[in-house]
Amino acid sequence: MNTIQANSYNELQKLLAKKVTKLFLFGAAALPVLTKLLVNKLFIIDWMALPAENINLTLLDLFVSFLLPLFIFIAATDLFTGEGERGTLFQVRPISRIELFLSKLLSIGMLVLAQLLLVWLFVLISSALFDKTFDFISITSSIGAYLVSLAPLMVLAALAILIALAVKSSVLAISGMIVLYIVMAFLPYIAPNILYMLPTAYLDWYMHWMGDVSIRWIAQTVTYLCSSFALFLTAAYYMFNRKEA
Repeated sequence: MNTIQANSYNELQKLLAKKVTKLFLFGAAALPVLTKLLVNKLFIIDWMALPAENINLTLLDLFVSFLLPLFIFIAATDLFTGEGERGTLFQVRPISRIELFLSKLLSIGMLVLAQLLLVWLFVLISSALFDKTFDFISITSSIGAYLVSLAPLMVLAALAILIALAVKSSVLAISGMIVLYIVMAFLPYIAPNILYMLPTAYLDWYMHWMGDVSIRWIAQTVTYLCSSFALFLTAAYYMFNRKEA
């Protein structure tokens, strides 16, 4: 466990050294503030007529549906396909492949969680500054929505890692992820029956926790997310373990 923890920090440092990671972290802090400033101080957006809570959920939806999946695709491509291209995928120091694999996954997960918490924090700060109807009681429910969003994003991360390991070109890997994501997002419009068979259908999972929640629905959803995560991760590790050093 200590080895995974230490190497997760190492993988995290690799991602944090990338300019694109810093850009995503900056965006997680800046976009909520800029949006609230525009909505409340400048009379140029139709959102003026919307309640503050709607705007907050729109910001969360923007990150969960677009920005964080893109970050996941970039991070998975860099840590797996990119390092494979550079010949640095397997480290010289003694560490098992399962520990290396899990530490890469954990580093992606930590940065996804960090961005979710940054968005939540700066939505909270900007709401307190700019929203006249801001209510501190909403803090607990709002952070719950952000934390719940991590689960479907990690399923997407496992799928992204699987794709990253299936190809040898970084360009092909990230373009393939984006194309597949777009296909999964629009396919239900053609075949509605397959909607809940796709991991993208659960990115707005936080919405279903608001109001009356069905225990049966929760059990079915948790089962699907856990099963998909295990399936993608097992297949990805199988491919990772078969790669030559």
